[in-house]
Amino acid sequence: MSPVVLLEHVAERVPFYHASQTVNEDLILRRLDRHGQLVCWATEVPLEPVYLTTDRVPCYRGDVLALYRGPAGHVLVGIEVKDWGNKVHVKMARDYLAAYGKACQYFYMAANEFSQGLFAVRDVGLFNLDDRKVVKAPARLSPDPVLWRSAMERLCQLCDMDLDLPPDPHQRTLDPPE
Repeated sequence: MSPVVLLEHVAERVPFYHASQTVNEDLILRRLDRHGQLVCWATEVPLEPVYLTTDRVPCYRGDVLALYRGPAGHVLVGIEVKDWGNKVHVKMARDYLAAYGKACQYFYMAANEFSQGLFAVRDVGLFNLDDRKVVKAPARLSPDPVLWRSAMERLCQLCDMDLDLPPDPHQRTLDPPE
């Protein structure tokens, strides 16, 4: 690769991680419109209300939590961003899925490269940071209703929003069952 082409490639590269914070997350979120209209988002959001650091997956804050409003109601999407030169492998993705899956209805790994085996992991969505596109759609998850509601409330608080949310991620309306 010639030096001129290399410099052009570097100049086009947008960082997604800076000083221990996720940045430029809007470039990812705008591409996830399959989940509906983006309502709000925040970075470094606690996934659980209580932090117990013993025998837990080492993920206590979501890089990005986003709330979308689609035809079936509100959806909570979690995104773990790995803006680095290494491939994301299956074990790492499954560890993050275990943490995000407790509270989120959809989960994406956002990175520059993925191992081939990761494309076979059904529940994990893959977002390519360089191309800024979804390269594998995630499956819908079944989060714990208490943790889902807690994460939704924290996200709404961070976004300074007051939403009437159902108590369960599988409930579509606020109307009581007949």
